[in-house]
Amino acid sequence: MDLRARLLGFATARPRAFVITSPGATRTRLLVEDGLRRRGGRTVTAPAAATILILCGTPGEELASAVDVTWADVPGPRAFIRLDETVSAEEVATALDRAVRELADTAVQWADAAARRAWTPEDDQDAEHEQDDEADHEGGHEASPPHDEHEEHQEHGGHEEHGGHAGHGGGHDGHEHHMGAPMGLPMAGRADDRDGLKLDVLHVPLGPALHDWPAGLVLHLTLQGDVVQAVRVGVADGGESRSSFWDEPWLRATAGQRVSVGEAERRRAAAHLDSVGRLLAVAGWTNAAERARVLRDDAVADASGDRLAVRFAGFSRRIRRSWILCWMLRDVGVIGRAAVDRHGLSGPSARHLGDVFARLRGWLDEAGAAIGRIGDREQLDGSDGPRGPIERRPSAAMLNLLPVLLEGAELSAARLIVASLDPDLAQPAVPAEVAGG
Repeated sequence: MDLRARLLGFATARPRAFVITSPGATRTRLLVEDGLRRRGGRTVTAPAAATILILCGTPGEELASAVDVTWADVPGPRAFIRLDETVSAEEVATALDRAVRELADTAVQWADAAARRAWTPEDDQDAEHEQDDEADHEGGHEASPPHDEHEEHQEHGGHEEHGGHAGHGGGHDGHEHHMGAPMGLPMAGRADDRDGLKLDVLHVPLGPALHDWPAGLVLHLTLQGDVVQAVRVGVADGGESRSSFWDEPWLRATAGQRVSVGEAERRRAAAHLDSVGRLLAVAGWTNAAERARVLRDDAVADASGDRLAVRFAGFSRRIRRSWILCWMLRDVGVIGRAAVDRHGLSGPSARHLGDVFARLRGWLDEAGAAIGRIGDREQLDGSDGPRGPIERRPSAAMLNLLPVLLEGAELSAARLIVASLDPDLAQPAVPAEVAGG
């Protein structure tokens, strides 16, 4: 092995992965995050910082397109892993080991680099012009020119990072090259804002390929300055066999299977810790987010309830006492009783009214209570899952509420608000699209 191969192997031994999850593949995502942690690897917030792109689950058409664009943004050396919803922990470990070997394979990486160098932006422009010439020659079919790679990437939110969304414009109609847009980038329109002033209007899509983002969620935001003026909520569907990992004990119980209260409460605690970890990551508290995820994985892996309770108590105190976190989340995304009743909200978000920090405290309260019931061997009776009664489609109500919470909010708060609700789009009958404002 030459020096270059040794250095490449050393540099890629601890993989940095950008993870995209399809609705219904939560279990696969948890296995991936645990597998990365065991290897000293980690997830990253943008494709440009990754060496491995990992797709969890079976994507629908829209999500698959976002995955393709995201893959183009991963620099070399790079590897791509696809894992379905039924994968085992051993299969995840094998896939990660194979990817690490591929990263250190100089022949594979040189071939990939050569293939990427062969493509130039002019290739897409030439193909676009040829398509236009053909359409004119054949009698003028109506055919929209394809997005270029940059525009398509903006549409799917493939490399958005927290706090950096304002720099990504729209580009939905695909005609910018023919309208004199500088460098093919869409230009902002103008409209009256809430104060009657004329401000630029930007259309900014968030999702579905974002880090620490509900799987499959797509938000189409209309911005003036840094304020959200309108929101349209969509869902990038996953595979046909999707089901909610977090609701699984309650789904089995309602189907007539025997499920203990302790088993269900273990899953509830893990679900809330997963949501807490996501919110803390979006808020920028990476170490605390990682600790929440370790506790989540231990809850899923049948760790002792007593030991879990002791560790969780210290974690919960630390989060509650953070005045910086309280200041950041205070008065953001406030939910009142009227909104709960109007939109049919249920679960923790309906029980813990107020701002994002109130919902965070609510998750901590309910996770602690659930950990305390892990030893209960009584038979589960009821359908109140982590996000509410499963028959009431609690995540669908969250999607209906999102436009109300986001309109008028600053863009910097949008991802915090989404993370504080954390809808599970794998729940049955979640609508494909919800229009807002």
